Amino acid sequence: MDRIKIESSRWIVVYAFVFAVMASPAQTLEECVALALENNLEFQKQQLNPMLAQNDMAEKKSSNYGKLSVVSSYTHYNLPRTLAPLTPASILTDPMAVPTTEDLFNAGLVYELPLFTGFAQTHSVEISALQQEMAHAAVALNREQLVYNVKTLYVNILSLRSQEEAQSAYIEALQRLHDDITREMELGKKARIDQLKAAADLKSGQSKQTQLSADLAIMKNSLANLLNIDQIDQVHDIAHAPELMVDVSDGLTGLKRLQAVRLATEKDHRFVMKTQAARYPQLFLNASYGQNFGPNDDSNANSGDWQNQEVWQAGVILKWDIFNFGNTKSKIQKARIVERQSLYEQEQVEQELARALKEAVTRINVAVSEYHSAEEELALTRETETIEQVRFKQGSADTGDLLYAKARNQFAHSRFINAGYRYKTAQFHLDYLLEKGEDR
Repeated sequence: MDRIKIESSRWIVVYAFVFAVMASPAQTLEECVALALENNLEFQKQQLNPMLAQNDMAEKKSSNYGKLSVVSSYTHYNLPRTLAPLTPASILTDPMAVPTTEDLFNAGLVYELPLFTGFAQTHSVEISALQQEMAHAAVALNREQLVYNVKTLYVNILSLRSQEEAQSAYIEALQRLHDDITREMELGKKARIDQLKAAADLKSGQSKQTQLSADLAIMKNSLANLLNIDQIDQVHDIAHAPELMVDVSDGLTGLKRLQAVRLATEKDHRFVMKTQAARYPQLFLNASYGQNFGPNDDSNANSGDWQNQEVWQAGVILKWDIFNFGNTKSKIQKARIVERQSLYEQEQVEQELARALKEAVTRINVAVSEYHSAEEELALTRETETIEQVRFKQGSADTGDLLYAKARNQFAHSRFINAGYRYKTAQFHLDYLLEKGEDR
């Protein structure tokens, strides 16, 4: 009767597990990548940078057309003032008709236009255009980084899940061995030491499984956070057929990573040219139109009456800083130093990328070698464990030999699992360097 209850409980657990799996469908690697690109908050924030750069360039372009301002003012004087500048002819014609006031109001329009700035405005627009290209390149690189992070976490989850499953099977085998030894010890066929050895290995295996479960939970939480969702329930396995790679360091042209650093160098060069514009004269057009008005003062024949006068002017202003105590020279030197740093940075990035590509290919080839080595080792240790199991049942092998064989096989199994997924991780890293993460 008790056995029937136990069997019923087991079927209830199985049904519950099946229902849970059906209720939360597994997410494929492609689905996780799509979710990350759509939901990741950091990536969404970075996608706004090209819009900022575009508006910055529009701002720089608009400054080429000058600006039109509405101006207004009020000034109180201690002595009467005319509403507009006078000429001798206007005074002689009718001096009493000239409006004068101590409270002068003004309202009008002012238009200012830079005619020549030593090409500083031109270089500002060019710099903004380069910054916009850099922003687009940065978004593409951040996209590749996000895809790589998702794929790496996904593979780590698969690896830990496989190791956890293998560890669970290993613990079940140790539990059966422990139970068999316990029964035989009660019959006087095994010694207490054999039971202690089996129990110690069982506890060690259970501790390992607990650690694997914790690591798996952490990885799932990290991936869920990257996708900006509540949790990751189930994941699909991905095929990995390890194959050797050849050197790919020649295919560096067109990479956004190199494009970004070259754009940065060009931007700093343009900034040097913009800074040098301070050595040239600055030419501006200034035009204004308005009305001056106010009440006539007590000395005027029309005291208290409000009068107004149209006033407009247009002129060209030349400004040339011929000496500013080395300020311009220092700015130019600073800009040139930054440009040199950018050139060194560009060369460093190119060299580092070439080195990283060679290293990535090497890691893939090493992972392929480890995979095949682990596969052969697993077959040998599995056969060794089978032989030791038969010898143990026949009484020609002790418990220590059998436990060692099982542990050795479990180690080979874990190594085989790790080698397969390590290959996928190395492949994803190469795809990231070649900026082909979404194409794989």
